Amino acid sequence: MDPSTRTWLNERIETKVAVGVGVSWFVLYSIGAELEPAPNRSEPLLGVLLGVALVSLFVAALVGIGMRRRWGLGLSLVAATTLTVMSVMCPVSGHHTFGAWWYGQMLCALGLVGISLAALTRPAGTSKREEPRREEPRREESREGR
Repeated sequence: MDPSTRTWLNERIETKVAVGVGVSWFVLYSIGAELEPAPNRSEPLLGVLLGVALVSLFVAALVGIGMRRRWGLGLSLVAATTLTVMSVMCPVSGHHTFGAWWYGQMLCALGLVGISLAALTRPAGTSKREEPRREEPRREESREGR
């Protein structure tokens, strides 16, 4: 990994960004899960593997966001993309029937992708308040010898 990328991923993020992304995950994931109807058949192996990956990515993202590091936002983006793939796969695999619920769930999943991407590309905030620069008093040169 390029040192500048490593430095960028280890930058601190603002508290309001971390809280905003965390609350967005809680709200949008909950809404998307509630919209989902009862399954038609058992979940395919791919769905199980994606579910395990999603939970692992989500926990890792929460750790990173809790530490207020940019890499947590990167993991949030990967987790949101995984959730989007899972939402597409549900009706495609026959696990759920396609219906109006799917549009709402996709809106929630894509909303998380957009929020994560916007937070990830946001410039880093300063963790400490910058003190205004104080100029040193000018020293007047002596005008001797003129």
